[in-house]
Amino acid sequence: MKTDDELRASLALLERRRAPYGAALQAIVADVLRRFPPLDGRPVLEIGAGAGQLRGWLPQAVRARTVHSEPSRAAAEALHRRGADVDVARAPAEALPVAAGACGGVVGLCVFDAVGDAQAVVAEIARVLAPGGRFVHLLDMATLLEQPFEKLAGSGLVPIPNVFGDPGDHEWPLDVVLLRRDWLANLLRFAGDAGHPFAAAFAPIFAPFLADRYDVAAATNAFKTIAGSGDRRRTLAALLTSASRVSVAESHPPVDPLPFHSGRYLQSRLATSFGNAGFAVELSEIVATAVRRPAADDEKTIRYRSLCLGHERLEGALPRRLLAGAPEPPREGDILVEAGVFAFVARRPTG
Repeated sequence: MKTDDELRASLALLERRRAPYGAALQAIVADVLRRFPPLDGRPVLEIGAGAGQLRGWLPQAVRARTVHSEPSRAAAEALHRRGADVDVARAPAEALPVAAGACGGVVGLCVFDAVGDAQAVVAEIARVLAPGGRFVHLLDMATLLEQPFEKLAGSGLVPIPNVFGDPGDHEWPLDVVLLRRDWLANLLRFAGDAGHPFAAAFAPIFAPFLADRYDVAAATNAFKTIAGSGDRRRTLAALLTSASRVSVAESHPPVDPLPFHSGRYLQSRLATSFGNAGFAVELSEIVATAVRRPAADDEKTIRYRSLCLGHERLEGALPRRLLAGAPEPPREGDILVEAGVFAFVARRPTG
């Protein structure tokens, strides 16, 4: 559990990361809610509102009738400071202080991968929604990893950051790849015996994954130790490839990474949870858009930037793969900004 200061720092960091993409993210939110609007004449409820990032992107007509729920005192106080008209209730998503059938829609931003009891949250959403009301969940940042890592704990597979290619080369960013646990343990043992630097550099980091059933918190922190450092990612890619080549020469099997999209995991979880509750899934895909704007002072060498489920690209020229088709290239002094959001919409049955 984060302290208030840690939570404030995390929310501030997310807001800074999102700031260059604000116009594109706001356009995506407006488009999704235009296509899948909440019922007229009833309030809209936001769950896990944090400090109010989603509120700033909501269309005015929706924002005017939105009530926010947030369990954290520090986040709720920050949300209150956004304006005197902000209506905030201190409550977790598992126990909403709202009458049954009162809401025309329920919305959330990067919430569902963080809830502890998904079944209880779905039941609460179903309870507060009027028949025909919609749940709209938006994910613009990387998912939390504890739950998928817990599922993988008994699988014999070790998740590592994708250091074998550009995650942005895929529609759903390929942020994680899986290695067979026995293969990785054998490679580390071989590298140690051969004096290869792979063992000394990464055996302590991978140790939590190589237990019979790894500790999820320790394994998640180990993953973040690699993923959070560009230098460490590059070192892992170089040493893993080098050690694998040396071991293959000694008749060991080559590296055979399996793809694992953490966003896809959340997509499957949402579809299963709401489908089992009788909801009709109306949208479950990445929605992307592009905007052109003048480059900021710290973007003078950049012609393109994008953010898709937490994966960010900053390029001096347009990349091979764009998120939103093939727009006109930016004019001199402008930058092309793209955002990709996993949008999930489920409608409560009317019967």
